[in-house]
Amino acid sequence: MATILLVDDDPRILRPLKSLVEFDGYRVVTARDGEEALVATVTQRPDLIVTDWMMPRVDGVELCRRLRNDSAAGIPVVMLSAALPPPQKERLWDVLLLKPTPINELMREIRYLLEDAPADAHSRI
Repeated sequence: MATILLVDDDPRILRPLKSLVEFDGYRVVTARDGEEALVATVTQRPDLIVTDWMMPRVDGVELCRRLRNDSAAGIPVVMLSAALPPPQKERLWDVLLLKPTPINELMREIRYLLEDAPADAHSRI
C-alpha cells in the first residue's frame, strides 16, 4: 500500500481529502504546512506528496525546492493551487492542479504518478 503525504493548512480541505484518498486504498499522512511536511517526509517516507501552494511558514513552492535538494528528490509531487504559482526555473513538482480540482482528477493523477508513470516522465502542468 502506497503512502501519500497530504499538505494543507486548511483543515476543511485536509480532513475530507484524507478520507477520500484513504477510501481509494492509500495510507495517508497529513501535515499543516511545509515544515511539518519536511519532517513527515523523513519519518514516514511517503511514496507521493500532494501539497497546497499557499501556506504559512513554508509554502508549497519552498517545500518542493527543499525536497528536490535532499534525499526526497525522487518523490513525485502534485501541487494544488487556487492561483498560478510563480513560473518554475527548475522542475519542482510533477503535476499542477488548480483548485477547485475534482477529486476524480486528483485521484487519476495520483494513480498515474504511483502506478503508470514511466521513470523519466515529464512534468504535467
